[in-house]
Amino acid sequence: MPVSRVSTLRLLGVSLLGCVVAARAFAAPVLVHATPSAGQHVPAGNVAIKLGYNSVIDPFRARLLLLGPSGVPQLLAASPSDDEQQGLATTVALTPGHYVLHWRMRAPGGSPTEGNVPFDVDPAGTPAPAGGK
Repeated sequence: MPVSRVSTLRLLGVSLLGCVVAARAFAAPVLVHATPSAGQHVPAGNVAIKLGYNSVIDPFRARLLLLGPSGVPQLLAASPSDDEQQGLATTVALTPGHYVLHWRMRAPGGSPTEGNVPFDVDPAGTPAPAGGK
């Protein structure tokens, strides 16, 4: 039995639409904003950490690991920072030194992505170095 041209085009259209939806659903989130930002100097004390992504993230599969001057990694608990679930936020007490925030994220049902945000904590009351934020 011959297949009509219209049926073939419909089938191709539905297949293409399915591929586009699947690719978008499994895209890994991309970090678009970090506080503190990479290279930023912040004063010692309670430091607010916020990460924003370009897509919905799965906050239950997020992992934030803070590496500081002591050399002991610290796992940070964070919660969604907005109703759209495109960000995480937490606050942590930090002493002066160099820190690297390692994050690992994934979209619901998507593949994981990860990265690092290095920043420095200065003694309270110390002016930020030239070129710092």
